[in-house]
Amino acid sequence: MVLGILIALALSAPAEAAYAPDLQSASAAPSPDETAIRKVIADYAKAIENKDVDLFKTVKPNLSADEEKRARSAFASIQSQVVKITFLSIDMKEHQAVVKVTRRDTINGSIPGAFPQTFTMSKGRTGWVIDEIGR
Repeated sequence: MVLGILIALALSAPAEAAYAPDLQSASAAPSPDETAIRKVIADYAKAIENKDVDLFKTVKPNLSADEEKRARSAFASIQSQVVKITFLSIDMKEHQAVVKVTRRDTINGSIPGAFPQTFTMSKGRTGWVIDEIGR
């Protein structure tokens, strides 16, 4: 139970089939930017589930050495983790976005509870990336 919150705190100053985005909060025809933002958040969840630091660095390229160390430590401390993301809002302004979600993890078969996360994102030459992960 504590591990899920530990991982969330470690990564936020901080199996593909397991991630299912909440499409109810999506508009009938999401914009290409909204679709791309949702994909980045899906990849974030996949990186945690697969303990994939390289994928994590792809979606959050500004990951510091300390954050990477904490992520590796958190990944090593658990056997399995499933991350469910429910989108609450995506607020886009030009090349910036603030994404609010509820995240619920299942860690080693136990569900410690849901918690809010806020992603600050930006769109650069290569597309959308996560700049900050907060609560």
